[in-house]
Amino acid sequence: MARIAESTIEAEAFNLRERFSLGYKLPVDLESLLIREGILTVFTKMSKDFSGMCLKYGQDTNFILINSRCVRGRQNFTIAHELYHLYIQEDKDFKVHSCDVTNPLSPVERHANTFASFFLMPRPGVMEIMQKIGCDKSNINAAHVIVMCDYFGVSYKAMLFRIDKILGLGKEKFDCLSNIQPLKTAKDYSLCTEVFEKPKVSEKIIGDYSSKAQTLYESGLISEGHLIELLNCIKPGVDE
Repeated sequence: MARIAESTIEAEAFNLRERFSLGYKLPVDLESLLIREGILTVFTKMSKDFSGMCLKYGQDTNFILINSRCVRGRQNFTIAHELYHLYIQEDKDFKVHSCDVTNPLSPVERHANTFASFFLMPRPGVMEIMQKIGCDKSNINAAHVIVMCDYFGVSYKAMLFRIDKILGLGKEKFDCLSNIQPLKTAKDYSLCTEVFEKPKVSEKIIGDYSSKAQTLYESGLISEGHLIELLNCIKPGVDE
């Protein structure tokens, strides 16, 4: 498979933002987007090496499953990654897709990760917030990166890689910023830590879960036993 130019992937991300009327600068309110687009999304505890999955069936059934054991920033990135599979990927045989965004094993997964970065952190938006907080290549520090993590709702690693792509930080500066512990540093500077933490609610459903599960069963995509399992195992709860 030929390597896709990043400019092409960036155009895909911008086009989807335009389709969703998100503009080219502001952060994405992912929960509102999922509700508005009718994307059934379930957050539940799964194994630590599993980020999420998605399923599409016809024009009206889109489903995303997110591992609630992941911190909020990674959950958000996984959602954007799955949006690529649901709306951009052109594989006509695609129905169910499982992902680990931290360990992409194929060009398609790398493409989806790059797409997610562009979708969540558009260049005009990153440049604008950097200007507002007085940050540039010469003076950027960990606090600047953490503020932008909170603004765009992404992990420290994802934000730093995006900044490096835009500014070209250089190895020394990049390595220095990579070595900090974002949660501890955020607390030290009294900055918001939410994006670096696991949400307190570990089981959450966005959308009409029961009726969509029934639709999947009636269409033959899942068995009756699987339907019963889906209807019984997803129950709202709070981590201890």
